[in-house]
Amino acid sequence: MVRLSSSLPAVLIALCALAAPGQAQTPRVSPDYHARVWVAGFETPVEIRQSGLRRRIEVAQGGLVQTYIADRVRGSLTVMTAGGQGRVAFVFPLPREEQMSPLPLDLLVIERGAARLTRVGASNIAGRSCQRFRYSGYMGRAGSVCATREGIVLELHPDGRRRPLYQVLSLTPARQAASWFAPTPDYQLAVLPGIGGTVGTPAAPATPASPPSS
Repeated sequence: MVRLSSSLPAVLIALCALAAPGQAQTPRVSPDYHARVWVAGFETPVEIRQSGLRRRIEVAQGGLVQTYIADRVRGSLTVMTAGGQGRVAFVFPLPREEQMSPLPLDLLVIERGAARLTRVGASNIAGRSCQRFRYSGYMGRAGSVCATREGIVLELHPDGRRRPLYQVLSLTPARQAASWFAPTPDYQLAVLPGIGGTVGTPAAPATPASPPSS
């Protein structure tokens, strides 16, 4: 039986927080990109892919690969685990309302949740220009954040920490294939009781029908 790692979900789910629909439909908060991110407490960088209102988070740690796919279009959060005991994907409902996250990747999430956000200058992180802001009141904390003009947060540094809470190591704006945002057929799919559905495997792509014989 595959078990979820108890040390990873809270942090990775926090990174999955997407700005809710509405104002979030603007291009600057829903670009397509691939990023590698250093996150405090993790041995290896976290891989992030985003396409509009869908985001994929993946990290390998201790021989276990965990992937989280947040899809606001479908209203689902898929938690995928791959290890020596097999591959399984759990499907959860994604709250419709926007959630404040300790690791926000969208500047709009901070703007909506912060009592005050003030631009204080500019910087360069991972070869990308970003605007630096001071924030206060977001989840009861204050600190600095640096974000691109598209609204991608490249660094979050709460006051009182010697190093940032997270920092983008590389950012590649590019269209992301739809296949990144769904489990592959080798995953056992489990929709938990109370949510609906059954346990099974993702459906294989349909095979085109043969043309009728003459």
